[in-house]
Amino acid sequence: MSFNSISRGLRSLTGVLVIVVALGLLVLAPIVPFVVAAADTVDATRTQVIDRPPLPENLPIAAEISTVHESSGERIAELSGVERREPVTLDQVPQVLVDAVLAIEDDEFYEHNGVNHQSVLRAAARNATAGGIEEGASTITQQYVKMTLLDPEQTLDRKMHEVVWAVELEQRLSKDEILERYLNAVYLGDGVYGFGTAAEHYFSKPIEELTLAEAATLAGTIQAPSTTNPVSDPEAAERRRDVVLSRMLAEGAIDAEDLDAARNEPLELDLREEVAAEPFWIDYVKRLIYDENMAMQPGLREAVGETRAERIDAVFEGGLRIFTTLDPAVHARANETLANHLDDPEHDPMGALITVEHATGALRAVALGPRQFGACPPDLDEDEPCLATQVNPALPNAGGSGRQAGSAFKPFVAAAAIEDGVTLDHEYDTPSGEPIEGCGFSDEDDYEPQNYGGEDGGEIELPEAMRASNNVYFVKLARDVGIERIVALAQAHGITESSNIEDFGERMCSIALGTPEIFPLEMAVAYGTWANAGVRCEPYLIERVEDRWGEVIYEHEPVCEQVVSEETAGLMRSLLYQPVASDGTAPVVGQAVPDAFGKTGTTQDFADAWFVGFAGAYSTASWIGHERPAPLRDVTIGGRYFESVTGGSLPASIWAEYMAGLDD
Repeated sequence: MSFNSISRGLRSLTGVLVIVVALGLLVLAPIVPFVVAAADTVDATRTQVIDRPPLPENLPIAAEISTVHESSGERIAELSGVERREPVTLDQVPQVLVDAVLAIEDDEFYEHNGVNHQSVLRAAARNATAGGIEEGASTITQQYVKMTLLDPEQTLDRKMHEVVWAVELEQRLSKDEILERYLNAVYLGDGVYGFGTAAEHYFSKPIEELTLAEAATLAGTIQAPSTTNPVSDPEAAERRRDVVLSRMLAEGAIDAEDLDAARNEPLELDLREEVAAEPFWIDYVKRLIYDENMAMQPGLREAVGETRAERIDAVFEGGLRIFTTLDPAVHARANETLANHLDDPEHDPMGALITVEHATGALRAVALGPRQFGACPPDLDEDEPCLATQVNPALPNAGGSGRQAGSAFKPFVAAAAIEDGVTLDHEYDTPSGEPIEGCGFSDEDDYEPQNYGGEDGGEIELPEAMRASNNVYFVKLARDVGIERIVALAQAHGITESSNIEDFGERMCSIALGTPEIFPLEMAVAYGTWANAGVRCEPYLIERVEDRWGEVIYEHEPVCEQVVSEETAGLMRSLLYQPVASDGTAPVVGQAVPDAFGKTGTTQDFADAWFVGFAGAYSTASWIGHERPAPLRDVTIGGRYFESVTGGSLPASIWAEYMAGLDD
């Protein structure tokens, strides 16, 4: 061992022993006489210093906010736990802020070895004279050790840890590294941790743009962040700012002219508004990452953490950068269109517009309304309506259980039939109310489906049946194709989260009329298969996730599969043109979007109404219904009266207005 190493070690040990003596004065002086406390402390702590456990090998990483971004990369939300922090590098911190912090907290930071012996002795003497702890002596290094590795309890044992570990930390990290960690770790009031976050929070500006007065204001909050921050007590914050400025003058960091100018600068806060964009979307993104019950993007959860607890920590404190598929223009158009038709959260039903890019599976828009995402106020009266909801009926595992698709399910029956060799000129006689042999709950209880309005459809072929949405035709077709085959085809198209589709067995021909409960997202994905030449692409919301250091820990690759032949997909497109024709069930769609294909859907009790279709690059599901299913009859919605809401009325109008606007 070299002479210099031995000398440094002896100096460190000597310094620590000096601090041990001083700590006796600092902590014990209020209790026992000065001299006795000092003498007793030297003998009692000499062994403790030697036996003190070493500084942990892995220093804690400060909690950091995670951010959510839309498809262009723009940030749309911050996710944080108890500590709201967005770290900065020391290179980003302006010199004026460094000077302010050092002047008020540790003016000899770059000279001491982690503990300022003279400051400790000076504080110890003052505290002994005062009979209590009036002055602290912790360096920035000690403060960092205390706030990240120790509890705040004022005990000799804790202080000993702080002293020894501060010296060890200075031997492990450079001064600049310690200062950077400190500036990011310290609490600065109003739920804000770190100076980078504080600059954005209090002044709505990056840390690089802080003025002298603003830097002094922030530095002044370190000592008592709860009571001297600019929000809780602006006058106290200004007084503390002036103290910091005086110390900076004494240290030579500023001159008298700078001091006067900064003191005369009014404290003008510009509190940044919290990002609260698209709460339905953000809630789903969060849970998609940490909730093991989510089925979409299974590799995502594994990449973020092995356990739910690890994933939750990563989402709220791990500094993740989460890049999603949300297209701001498409999504804004969806929200705007929905708001044009549903504007009364107390009386109007809920609506959804879900858009998928069918060539990739990327989810581009999830618009819901008019009720906004949130919890009902706890003091809400029993007879007072709640105008918020935490149920997202459009996506699986978001509080809903799926909704009956009505006649929007009929294309699955047609696709199964075509795959089975049925041609478009296949005919059935379609009298309304006729018992259908082979359908029903038993051999003696045949199913008797009614056509809409009780009309007799006569002998018709598949295109005409799709155009008129003839119930009897599709019930007979389902019987002949086989229920099991229809279920399998629907699942292959992406109907995998339905709570009851697997309950349909032989003779349960009502499946043709859309009695399975299905989520709008699944309907949009399934219809997109026919737009995509028979290739179904699994839906996804998250493109990639980066850790706090910018390393990509997850990146999505589209998962696509040919589930029906290209020929079948072409025939399905010709069939789905029928409902939007001038004599179809949704002519408003064809008039507004000439290249549209789709199908209406209305449940038997008018509780759910749909239009699902595709045009251009997008497949979209438009759905209307109450959160708790109730008939949409004799209702006024968005100022417009409806004797009954069918898929061809409000959902089709919303879909047409929205999809036509995407081409603007």
